[in-house]
Amino acid sequence: MKDFAVFWGCTIPARFPFIEKATRIVFDDLGARIHELEGHTCCPEGTLVKANSEDAFYTAAARNLAIVEKAGLNLVTPCNGCYSTFKEASSHLRTDWREREIINERLATEGLHYDGALDITHFAEWLVDSMGNGLIASGVKKPLWGMRIGVHYGCHLLRPQPAVRWDDPLHPTKVESLITALGARVIDYTTKMQCCGGALDRVGERDSSLAFARRKLVDLQNNEVDALVVVCPSCFQQFDLNQAALQRAKEDIHVPVLYLSELIALTYGHEPEEIGLDMHRVSVDPFLERWGSRAADKDDLAEHFDVSLLGRCYSCGACKDDCPVCKVDTTFKPTEIIGDLIRGDLDKVLESNQLWKCLECYTCQELCHSDIGMADTFRKLKELAIEKGNGPESVTGAYDSFMEGGVLGKPRASARKKLGLGPLPATGGDAIAKLMNTDADAGTEDQGDE
Repeated sequence: MKDFAVFWGCTIPARFPFIEKATRIVFDDLGARIHELEGHTCCPEGTLVKANSEDAFYTAAARNLAIVEKAGLNLVTPCNGCYSTFKEASSHLRTDWREREIINERLATEGLHYDGALDITHFAEWLVDSMGNGLIASGVKKPLWGMRIGVHYGCHLLRPQPAVRWDDPLHPTKVESLITALGARVIDYTTKMQCCGGALDRVGERDSSLAFARRKLVDLQNNEVDALVVVCPSCFQQFDLNQAALQRAKEDIHVPVLYLSELIALTYGHEPEEIGLDMHRVSVDPFLERWGSRAADKDDLAEHFDVSLLGRCYSCGACKDDCPVCKVDTTFKPTEIIGDLIRGDLDKVLESNQLWKCLECYTCQELCHSDIGMADTFRKLKELAIEKGNGPESVTGAYDSFMEGGVLGKPRASARKKLGLGPLPATGGDAIAKLMNTDADAGTEDQGDE
């Protein structure tokens, strides 16, 4: 679906025009043709309107939808609240035909009629289900390689059931799958499904609203996310504006917040100034700086590793509980070591003894649905560590013995004699060392010829 009416709602145009700008850019980049229709009112918002009059709530919602139907279009909205209102009204009026007839009698005075036949789609739903993650990813010019992103769905993108049936209402994954397609690692966190709490501000419960924001933001900060991505302007308000209020109160919280379309626009190569990121109350500069540094780290890692595989491995992390070592040594966390690499901490990894705990048993590779595994990465890390003089003495000592005598251990003649075994054939001795020296000498001669 690339031809539809867009319903911005009240909050985005009035308070967050930068979200509107980024969303328009994404629509344009993806070839959508949007129609902005005259006559729309507030969706209306449930907490403030429905509590006063359900009749007014359903009448206003049906009127907004009837305007879209009259234009012969379907509807896409980037606002969770508007989405939930329209889906709830559509579901209710589909079953309560008597109320629908009463509302249509009112709408007839404006030449409108609500049938309920149009599709109501959220912006995130349009991206994932209509466009598809593959298509979205194909337009990425600046992948979010190595970035740690937390996702907040917001209640009204997922509920109430059965009016809303897009993703699992308690364990959603669709927005996260899109973020992963952009190259980031999505970070799970305890309070992911917690309501933002923004509606408490509307009913005079300011302290409780701030407590909701604080709890989630602290959780995200403890999980070292680079940014929080939201798909709702009210949730954006809670985590950006109210986070700024917490910062003014000298609370040590800083989590950059991005609406989904802003993140996509950035990966598509649009500049922060173009989409108005400087209009956020909480600075996104730390996010942009980390993103730039991770891109530089990627170039450095590319000298030794297939960085595309590293990124896919880190974004997935499905095998983190399958490593045999992890089952007996909780300090060994191989996926975190991959994460350290992506964050540019190669020296830290090489200086640690943790990488030597990899058994190279290839369990992770056999279980990996992408046939990647981490064993080859750890093998290369061990080589780099030894080059820097960070290898365990047992490993470097064994190598010296091998190069000197061609074997890693000598048989005990007495034990063999006791078992009636004769002597073994002579070993190759220092043959390997001579061969390696021959290669080195040949290289020197070649340089001399030049």
